[in-house]
Amino acid sequence: MNSKSRILTIAYIIFSFFLVICLWNIRESYGGIPVLNYHQVNPVEKNPLTVPLDNFAAQIEYLDANGYTTISPEELHDFLVNGTQLPDKPVLITFDDGYADNYEYAYPILKEHNMKASIFLVSDYMERFDNYLNWKQVYEMSENKLYMGSHTLSHFELTPLTHDELVNQLVGGKLAVEWKSFKFCEFIAYPGGFYNQQVLSEVKKAGYKGGFTVYNDYVRQGDDPYTMNRIPIFGSQHFVMPRFWIRLHMAPVVGRIERFRSSLREAGYPLLAELIFIP
Repeated sequence: MNSKSRILTIAYIIFSFFLVICLWNIRESYGGIPVLNYHQVNPVEKNPLTVPLDNFAAQIEYLDANGYTTISPEELHDFLVNGTQLPDKPVLITFDDGYADNYEYAYPILKEHNMKASIFLVSDYMERFDNYLNWKQVYEMSENKLYMGSHTLSHFELTPLTHDELVNQLVGGKLAVEWKSFKFCEFIAYPGGFYNQQVLSEVKKAGYKGGFTVYNDYVRQGDDPYTMNRIPIFGSQHFVMPRFWIRLHMAPVVGRIERFRSSLREAGYPLLAELIFIP
């Protein structure tokens, strides 16, 4: 067997394995609440963190046409902690960082469909860089169904920080959002999704009621409100709506594939990892 045939055989085995995994785990796609994680939305930039404007519009239209109801972090928290009933087909839409295009492009589409969403702000970036929101825009959106949360003060990865630096990032980010929006900031999105027990402890002490990761899965009854899962929605030029549909409806399966691919890389099999397609 030549090298090309060997690679094709390995690829077929991997594909077959994950087909079985998908069929076995498809039942996990029911009963969970999707929390979608966006970053930028605009018609210009082409990078993984930027969803093209027409794609975002189509995704929001899909949610609206298929009976999804947008919820707030507070509603999701009440569901987890108090068992408060949620509407049928709930979905939480989130944006990280606080890019200016969230106001220019995403906000009008959300308003058109009468949808809620949440933006987690890097407070030090507001009004400092042209491609980030200003506080006037933050206040306007916070008055119109967009919850403003914290993405920390400076977007540092939290786990390596000293205790004092960690507290400064958590408390400073929270207070800045509250000062400028005139509303309580009670939820945080961890930069890069990274956290440890010290981070969780200080998040609670700072007065947050919950936190969001980027672990690709649904949120389910019984989950810890300080480590809520989210589904990353990336920019793509190919199979846009099918990939969105798969992530929305089969997040646990996609998450498993992502983690297996990462484990192959870490084990020293980068070529095998590249053979695995992740929707």
